[in-house]
Amino acid sequence: MQFDQPLPEQLKNNPLRLGQSNLKAGLHGHLVELLAREVILNGQSRGGKPLNTADAAFKAMGMIHRLDDKSWGLHGSRSDDIILQLSRIAFQQFPWQSPLTNGVLARYHMLYAHPLVGPMVEAEFGMSTGELFQLILLFAEEMLQRPTLAFEFLPAAEQSIRAPVLALSDRISRSSDDLRTATVERQSYDVNWAYSFNPLRAFPLVHAGNPRSLMCPAPPILLQRLTDGLYFDLIRADRRFGSAIGKAFEHYVGKVVERIGVDVFNLREETCWGKPERRSVDWIVSDNSASLFVECKLGRLDIASQTEISPEPPFVAAIGRLAGNVGQLYATLSEALAGGYPHWKPDGRPVHPIVVTFHEWFCFGPFFYKHLDELVDTEFEKRGLDRALLKRHPYCVCSIAEFEGLLTAGRGANIDIVVSEKMSAAHRQSLMRGFLADRYPGSLSNAMGTFEDGMDLVIEGPSRLTRR
Repeated sequence: MQFDQPLPEQLKNNPLRLGQSNLKAGLHGHLVELLAREVILNGQSRGGKPLNTADAAFKAMGMIHRLDDKSWGLHGSRSDDIILQLSRIAFQQFPWQSPLTNGVLARYHMLYAHPLVGPMVEAEFGMSTGELFQLILLFAEEMLQRPTLAFEFLPAAEQSIRAPVLALSDRISRSSDDLRTATVERQSYDVNWAYSFNPLRAFPLVHAGNPRSLMCPAPPILLQRLTDGLYFDLIRADRRFGSAIGKAFEHYVGKVVERIGVDVFNLREETCWGKPERRSVDWIVSDNSASLFVECKLGRLDIASQTEISPEPPFVAAIGRLAGNVGQLYATLSEALAGGYPHWKPDGRPVHPIVVTFHEWFCFGPFFYKHLDELVDTEFEKRGLDRALLKRHPYCVCSIAEFEGLLTAGRGANIDIVVSEKMSAAHRQSLMRGFLADRYPGSLSNAMGTFEDGMDLVIEGPSRLTRR
């Protein structure tokens, strides 16, 4: 599904055999993930009915879908929580609609290969960032052939890399019994049933007792664990990692602007001055129409914030952290507009503040913006900021993937036209990617290839895995 490959014949239902889309055939990534979780939880180790045909698999996924609907129907506060429900559906389903491309892999590689981060990767995993991403590509190739990892490349690799590869395999694998125990501990039999944490997210490789005989029930989760999931390994291993990866993300955003906006955008990086030291916004991106004040935030959402419905939803607390980022951005914007920046002065052209996150927050709808706006008001009061700034310079929040699309659209039109339209009453609460797809077709897909060539350096680079 993620690599646009047809299913084996035995797993195709009639709509798929007739050439209909996965959507029309009822084949959804999030249902496959839930199916894997339920098989680990309820499947028999030996005997029992096989689950290797379309009839059995689609029947089980249909039951999962109906059970999810039933749990929502029995939720007593569903009328109050319906808007929050839409947000968590986005967190559950939207990522499956965005396969891991070379451009996305290159983005992660640039982060982990940054001079501040690369040494931490090597210290923790015993291999360079380049070798780690070569391993990801080798795993992906094997996963396209079979549901097991055979490590066919390992006998030809240098002896010194074999132990780190096996150590990484042990780190992200567990026995089916261990995963079942972990699933029982995290399972929730209420409105959160279909959204509770899936241990496969932490341990995507499964074995039945022999750690060298590994199955991968959901290959995209394996690739996610070896890209996004590395954050948790590294943040536990080195207290300096949080600051280092933040700097790496800021650097990546600058490289994106340079690549997309060559000969069109003027880019000013963060500047420090004065005693005590003062700092500007991370990046100022300008063209002939306006300036973008860009604050880069790697901050991520924990699983509870993405999925849990409760009297005090964790998502609201997470939005509070984002409101703090917005307040920080306006504090520095206020100083800049008063002429306090040494490297930029107001010139009468519009200024648009924007917070760019590395991870997807799926910023859309009344639940998100109602809470964010209220919490931003609190931030303004705490910081003593003029609320008139919000009307003169309304803020925007988007992910790095959306920001790349925004820059691409701005290159074709201009910054002021694109951002002003997005921040209008008609589009402010829309998802940025939806707005761009509707108003600037092609901007997102073109942006996906910004660093498509970034993986060439990985493939062609030195490696103990391929003896180059």
